[in-house]
Amino acid sequence: MKDINQILNIFKKLVLIPHCSGNTEEMRDFIISWCENFEYQVNVDKAGNILAVKGEPVLCLQSHYDMVCVGKAPDIKIVEENGWLMAEDSSLGADNGIGVAIMLYLISQKKPLEFLFTNDEEIGLIGAFNLEHQIKSKYLLNLDSEDENIYIGCAGGVDARIKYPKSVKKVYGTKGEITVDKLPGGHSGVDIDKNLPNAIVELLKRVKNTAYLKGGERRNSIPVRAVSEEIFEGIEEFEVYDEKYIHFLKELPHGVLEYDFKYKVPSKSVNFALLDGFKAVLSARANTSEKLKEVKEYILSKTKGADVQFEGEYPAWEPEENEFTDLLKEITKAQLKVIHAGLECAVLKNKFPDIKMASYGPIIENPHSIRERVKIESVKKIYETVTKLVNLLQKVT
Repeated sequence: MKDINQILNIFKKLVLIPHCSGNTEEMRDFIISWCENFEYQVNVDKAGNILAVKGEPVLCLQSHYDMVCVGKAPDIKIVEENGWLMAEDSSLGADNGIGVAIMLYLISQKKPLEFLFTNDEEIGLIGAFNLEHQIKSKYLLNLDSEDENIYIGCAGGVDARIKYPKSVKKVYGTKGEITVDKLPGGHSGVDIDKNLPNAIVELLKRVKNTAYLKGGERRNSIPVRAVSEEIFEGIEEFEVYDEKYIHFLKELPHGVLEYDFKYKVPSKSVNFALLDGFKAVLSARANTSEKLKEVKEYILSKTKGADVQFEGEYPAWEPEENEFTDLLKEITKAQLKVIHAGLECAVLKNKFPDIKMASYGPIIENPHSIRERVKIESVKKIYETVTKLVNLLQKVT
């Protein structure tokens, strides 16, 4: 119990440090100080990625240290209930704070490993894309997956920024508001097949004469809230969106487009992420580069008449089985799977093609939402597996 209690204590310290994506300086400084305190060689690159090394490592452990802030975050109050950690009215940051906490605990034990802490993963894998460090280890284990399975592949993705030309008409009435709020939200990739309601999609079912639409929180979350300035019966003149634009919005895709029955995961999807007047953002994912190209073409087919710019594209990580994944499978008895979300392994594999990689992490439910929670017993299991892996690799090398 000592190990898990220490890891959870470290995590609770991390929660108190603001580290929303794009605002991670305090967390970066904390991690650097921690590593230096235990006599690791520490280097920080221009993107804020931290590499801490001791000895001649055979394994690199990797986590990102930013988090998706939803609700009251970064003002986070942890609640422990029935073997789970969660937060009051905010995201928890277990994604990927638990991975960071495990790594910091191993650092406190002065393990001869490489520890790579990447920055701003949640807003486009920015740290991984701009990584300047060189990894020496033969193997890399990412600690950013969320169900105790071993991941050997992941989706690539891209954002479609859509701008529709002004398209309005005049009506008479009085201004009011229609709001869809407090929906469950969720991760735009992992949860896209769970039939969760999307606040923007639900709002569009209810509008008629709307002067302004706004919805969604961030590109990688299923929207929780959306609002329409609606014109009801009255005598004052207003300018509202015409039927053509409302129809355009209702036809924009959201949800699973294709399913991979081999790995039991979506292979193509779109999340209607953000809407602000005549501007919208769709976040697209696909499990291969070819399929991502197909999704982009599909979006273009559904957005004729609008200006569409694709940005923030990141690659898929093609599945690979090798001696490293075989060893993990033997230790854990877990399945080899593909995740319909972006993992930094995809970018890191492009940079270090000879390093064998896998992703493994504790059970985290509802990431990127105020319902996020992590199972304590699962954190213990992940730590024990990582420790066993380290010991085995050190014996054979």
